[in-house]
Amino acid sequence: MSAHQILKKLVLTEDTYNLVQDQSTFVFEVPRDRNKIEVKKAVETAFGVKVRSVNTVVTPSKKKAVRGQYGRKTTINGHKKAFVKIREEDVSKIPLI
Repeated sequence: MSAHQILKKLVLTEDTYNLVQDQSTFVFEVPRDRNKIEVKKAVETAFGVKVRSVNTVVTPSKKKAVRGQYGRKTTINGHKKAFVKIREEDVSKIPLI
């Protein structure tokens, strides 16, 4: 897989902006079957930066109630986020828009 297939999108929220400013950490949405090493290589090749660390988290799918029955949405199986910390001098190489 290419780097752009591994890095689905850059997650841009108020909290992620604060992570970028305070800790030089970017948040990417990645496929669930990718590991930290593949994410690190993808970020380094796509943006030309040096990655310090990668942490991943799998968010659960959304809960839904139908006719009093509670369950989870089957079409959305949750997604995986990768928190990528880079060197402070490389922060400007990744576009936020």
